[in-house]
Amino acid sequence: MSRAREELEAVVRFADALPVAVWVGRAPGGEVVYVNREFEHILGITPPEGAARGNYVGPYGVHLPDGAPYPEDQMPFERVMRSQRTEIIDDLVIHRHDATKCYLRVLARPLFDDDGAIAYVVEAFTDITREVETERMRAESEQRLHAMRRLESVGSLAGGIAHDFNNLLAIVKLVATQLRKDERDPTRLALVQHLDDVAASAAKLTRSLLGFARRGQHAARPISLADVVAPIVELAQRTFERRIVVRAELEASADVVLGDPTELEQVVMNLVMNARDALPGPGHIVVRTRREHVPEGHPVLAPGDHLVLDVVDDGPGVDPAVRDRVFEPYVTTKLVGATKGTGLGLSTVYGVARAHGGTAEIAETSAAGTTMRVWLPACDVPAERTTPATSHVVRGSGTILVVDDEPLVLSMTAHTLESLGYDVIAAGSGREAVDAFRDAHDRIGAVVLDMVMPGMDGRETALALRAIDPVVRVVMTTGLVPTSDDVEPARDLDVREVLSKPYDEAELSQAVARALAP
Repeated sequence: MSRAREELEAVVRFADALPVAVWVGRAPGGEVVYVNREFEHILGITPPEGAARGNYVGPYGVHLPDGAPYPEDQMPFERVMRSQRTEIIDDLVIHRHDATKCYLRVLARPLFDDDGAIAYVVEAFTDITREVETERMRAESEQRLHAMRRLESVGSLAGGIAHDFNNLLAIVKLVATQLRKDERDPTRLALVQHLDDVAASAAKLTRSLLGFARRGQHAARPISLADVVAPIVELAQRTFERRIVVRAELEASADVVLGDPTELEQVVMNLVMNARDALPGPGHIVVRTRREHVPEGHPVLAPGDHLVLDVVDDGPGVDPAVRDRVFEPYVTTKLVGATKGTGLGLSTVYGVARAHGGTAEIAETSAAGTTMRVWLPACDVPAERTTPATSHVVRGSGTILVVDDEPLVLSMTAHTLESLGYDVIAAGSGREAVDAFRDAHDRIGAVVLDMVMPGMDGRETALALRAIDPVVRVVMTTGLVPTSDDVEPARDLDVREVLSKPYDEAELSQAVARALAP
């Protein structure tokens, strides 16, 4: 064997050992002269018959990242022939015959003959599929985080509005209660009832806003997700039009979450109703549950086991114009007709999910349908079942200190307690409350204290009261209906009750009675 042939074979062996694919084409026609072993591994094929200049895209399956065929006049060989210099291209995607895709970075360089003309073009291919996928996942994570921060900002605004609104509603509900007591005329009683009904409807609206803001009431206990889903699916099966088929596929065997049953029922109901409204004609809705492990590094969720709730419909999909904003309050695609939306259904879903340590997302949407997904942290303790509390007015006696910075709320709360048999001392600020309590703490049985006040807030006031009387009995009230982080300070202060606004006479009377109980 000649020395030249030995050297050539050595070069081929070296080329086959390279971790990059090598392709050599003859100029000017572009016929393949040589490919190494890695080329066949990356592309999944040997050089096809007839593949030459002007006919690379089809035989090799070359596409742009968006899936469109790669322009022949932009192929690496063509670029080098035009520029007569090294070209670097990183937007080639090979659609292999096994339906997989390979993203490539190509370095193409001309080799010149003795006359200065291009004799060959050498191309080195690097598989950058993992790099592209990593960048795609990073971009998606940033997008999710941006969306979450935007929703949290909007939620803070919504929570503040709902807090102020609840103060006003507390006045309306208490006034309606007192008017109903003294009124005998049926027509006027009906008007008072309308007033109470409007207040109740408005209270639902504020609960939705507070749910979105993650400041709604959150009475967490271990509950089976199937126990939440099954009754709602059954209700939908009985009440939806027969053209809509609703079914449940509850695959999660260990399906306990730590949550508020009422809020979780609202989540499922909102999603099912949203799916129904997305169907323009006959269709299907499937409610699925499963258990899935979330690894370290998720942009939103804590690592660990989660329950996944999917509500799937085969409607036309979510309008791309609002897809990134569907979880914001007052964003709706249901603008006309009987199912005209308020824009609070999905925002409430998102707020409740976040309040429970999970999240909500559009997992998939296309012309074939939509999958709305809710993630909730799994709980490994048995589910609890409780009976609903009864509502009745409890009368009492003794002296109650009422503290609220809203004058009308203060006045109506004091009037209501007086009508229940209590003596009332009213204070319009934390400082005023401390002074009044210092003078009369020996006869004050309990304090009804607003949590959110300017200056000396509820926590500071409660600490000052406890410094005077370590066993003071406090009923904390707030228009935010505190949860988790907000409730912890109340527990630290040994607060007897936390009462959400707007409260009615029965709720106020029961809270005070429990606070006064031995």
